[in-house]
Amino acid sequence: MFGLAPVHGPSMVLGKIGYLSEDRDLPTWMRIDQLMHYRSAFYPNWDHDYAKELVTMFDLVVHQRIRSLFRSQLARVGLLPAMAHRPELQLLDEPCSGLDPVVRRDILAAIIRTAADDGRTVLFSSHLLDEVQRVRDHVAMLHGGQLLLCDRLEAVLTQNSRWTIRLPDRVQAAPDIPGSVRCRGEGHEWSVVCNGQHEQFQRWLSEHNGKVIEQATPSLDEIFVARVGV
Repeated sequence: MFGLAPVHGPSMVLGKIGYLSEDRDLPTWMRIDQLMHYRSAFYPNWDHDYAKELVTMFDLVVHQRIRSLFRSQLARVGLLPAMAHRPELQLLDEPCSGLDPVVRRDILAAIIRTAADDGRTVLFSSHLLDEVQRVRDHVAMLHGGQLLLCDRLEAVLTQNSRWTIRLPDRVQAAPDIPGSVRCRGEGHEWSVVCNGQHEQFQRWLSEHNGKVIEQATPSLDEIFVARVGV
């Protein structure tokens, strides 16, 4: 990693990584300013001015005890040590989970700014796929330990399509449509999510005298649900 061997030089490797765990894992007895002072000792590249800027951006009071903070404040404090040393790689595990839209906006703004201004890599893990869609270049979907897909977002959205179709005859069970990863509906009308095989899908539809009522690009949420079959 970074051209370095983690086993032989762990401090050099870890110094280039910013990490935020889902449970935050913060020393609750400390104040925010004490946490910043403590964590800065581990990172030679700690940027004190940037840390202060983040405190202002996140609307935090540095003399507050961490144990007294609300969940939304804890999420913001957790990002401070993960970002203030301007790491080359940020690993953020569910940074927006359970937070209100305003807090999520602040966190996403900080992530986007870091990636855009400094050209750093951010690995962002989240079940909130609409948020992922706002801050991504590449996306990967995992389910049950299996990698469902991994590609640039533009490629994923181009390859997948959602169709609402109407068939001349009522159908009791979901039709077997080429390229379909999910087909839901009843009777004449069905909603189909397809993965790439657009020509085969159109040919099947023509052969069965079906009509397209609507065609759209599915969201990441829809693609994930279609892939896992729930």
